[in-house]
Amino acid sequence: MSLHIFKKNRGFTLVETIFYTFGLIILLGAMSAFMYYMYDWYQRTTVGPRTDRIGVSLVDRIAKDIRSGTAINSGQSSFATNNGVLSFDANVNSTILTKRFALTNNRLTYQEAGVPISYLSPSDINVTRFYVVSTSTPVSKGIKFDIDLTYLTRANGSTTQTYSGFVILRQSY
Repeated sequence: MSLHIFKKNRGFTLVETIFYTFGLIILLGAMSAFMYYMYDWYQRTTVGPRTDRIGVSLVDRIAKDIRSGTAINSGQSSFATNNGVLSFDANVNSTILTKRFALTNNRLTYQEAGVPISYLSPSDINVTRFYVVSTSTPVSKGIKFDIDLTYLTRANGSTTQTYSGFVILRQSY
């Protein structure tokens, strides 16, 4: 009597391999679309609010410094342009200092008493407009300013937010 041992063939056929590869491609495509959606959602929920915090802090910082102002240096300031410059004298601890805000290389800069320029805005958020208008009454002087912050988004390309402030120089009256 002869004994026959049957071995089962192991491995996949070509049709099974193509079928499984196609299924894997569909699964990876769905996962990639989901990751893209999640990244866009993450960007909308973090970059927008971060830009709001930066815009509000810039307005607060500029307003705080302008309030201490005594006089506006009209010759060194640039009003009613998108690349505005604001220079004014401020009374700090009984010392008159010249303070200057300007838009340089898409960043808001600050300079006080000739000290080297410091950047107030981060490098990843562009300040695309710093618009300054001087107003005066017989009693006081004021500054109205607008700051446009632009950041890149995956869905919309770029988004621009405008932040405004109006401040009266307290020591001008």
